[in-house]
Amino acid sequence: MKKTIFIFILIHTFIFASAPDEGLKNYQERYSLCQGKTDYQISQCLLNGNLNYSRFRGDKHSYRTIRKSEIQNALRNGDIYRYTMDLMPQTKRYTDLKKYLDYLYTIRTEYTPPQFKGDDAEDIIRIKKVFNLLQSARLEENSDYSPEFEAEVLEYQRRNGLEVDGKIGPNTKRALKRSISSIITKVKKNLVWERISSPKGSNYVLVNIPEFKMHYYDDNEPILNMKIVVGKSKMRTPVFNRKMQYIVKNPRWNVPPSIYRNEYADKSESYLKKEGFAYNSEGKLYQKEGAKNALGLVKFLFPNKYNVYMHDTPAKSLFNKHRRAFSHGCIRLEKPLALLNELGYEYDTDKNQWVTLENQIPVYVEYHTAWIDDDGIAQFRNDIYGYERKLFK
Repeated sequence: MKKTIFIFILIHTFIFASAPDEGLKNYQERYSLCQGKTDYQISQCLLNGNLNYSRFRGDKHSYRTIRKSEIQNALRNGDIYRYTMDLMPQTKRYTDLKKYLDYLYTIRTEYTPPQFKGDDAEDIIRIKKVFNLLQSARLEENSDYSPEFEAEVLEYQRRNGLEVDGKIGPNTKRALKRSISSIITKVKKNLVWERISSPKGSNYVLVNIPEFKMHYYDDNEPILNMKIVVGKSKMRTPVFNRKMQYIVKNPRWNVPPSIYRNEYADKSESYLKKEGFAYNSEGKLYQKEGAKNALGLVKFLFPNKYNVYMHDTPAKSLFNKHRRAFSHGCIRLEKPLALLNELGYEYDTDKNQWVTLENQIPVYVEYHTAWIDDDGIAQFRNDIYGYERKLFK
């Protein structure tokens, strides 16, 4: 009996305390924030992520999870590196972001961001250096404020989700001051999201919360994209994925109890009537279909425990803002009828009408603050819900 226990301890020590595979160790260092000391720790962290979900609003169970016993079996079989690498994503999103990270490593010694401490000429020289390195600009690195330089300022603002005004204001300065190490860390965090996300098919809707955009892909081609409004920081749009099953034309809005308490309980009967509200037989407030309805002309349902869906809105002016976190958690669409048409349906009635989709479309509501877009351009966005700071151990 003692001999058996001794052998087990030896095996356990060999698996979990031996020097890590060199390839696995290098992959961890280059492409992750994992700090594993053994093959098991490294593989487990790479495959399942090192996220602390305690301050996260979303469905963590919708992410890919590799069973720990499978990782242990690969260790015992002596092929942990090949096993782990075989499970790394081969998607364009992941491989493109990895290549971009490789490029960032090559410019680390050259990258000297501006500090904005009073030397305007030096700041412009350094900004031009940033543009040349990050945007493949061909600016002469002097202190001249040329039209070519201003064009690159606009491009930088577009790539970073800033207000595109050509002015180097506080937000643009804050983005330009980022060190190369902080940019590398941001990319690594987004590689985690890509590694643990469920694989997508060829036909799906992708909602990227920090980008404030929705993308529709058909046969792996980008067919449609549009601006969106997402939840406020205190009413965050959750991160999850479900299949779109229904479309509702001219929807009624059943006011959720929390919104009723906070926004409508003290409203007068005349106000509610004027805005198209009424009470049903159970005494619950709803808003009739029509021009004033908060859900607009159409909504897209992918049933989930959060009661979140995509919908039209009469508040079109919000789409003119570059930061669009104003909703109670649902996703407001800039061009809902365009999506309706792409899905093969028409807005052809002024009555409340439910449509069951013949082909259910996966909808992925995700959170990416760094990615390579469909044109091959690196995009960065602010961490609007603080997940980069809160989730990573």
